[in-house]
Amino acid sequence: MRTRTSRILTLAAMAGAVTLLVTACSTGTEPGSAPTSSAEPDPAVVAELVGVWGEDAAGQPHLEFTEDGDVSGSDGCNGIFSTYTADDAHIELAQFASTLKACEGVDDWLRGVRAVEIDGDVLVVMDDAGEKIGELTRAE
Repeated sequence: MRTRTSRILTLAAMAGAVTLLVTACSTGTEPGSAPTSSAEPDPAVVAELVGVWGEDAAGQPHLEFTEDGDVSGSDGCNGIFSTYTADDAHIELAQFASTLKACEGVDDWLRGVRAVEIDGDVLVVMDDAGEKIGELTRAE
């Protein structure tokens, strides 16, 4: 049987967790939240970005950007999903959500993407430190 004190402590802990969750959701500044930008997306950059980069085939890494700010794809094994913002030539991605299948021999470098730059038909993929971690070619 639970004592009154343990029930109060349990309720207090639950209330604290809910408050923390609501605060994190409302601020938009927690890790994994969508990048924020005060500028409107640059339509020219978005138009150039929209589409599939990499090879959309089993075992191949790829990203697909939509006009409404969503990005999805695969690291070659797991599905990855996020959002992006684009102003001028700067394109930022929120931390990816991912499926968690175990895949032997798959290099999951693409899950580290936090920013991209377009260089012709090549998408340069960078991590949160701004370091290049790979490239994807525009799909045909």
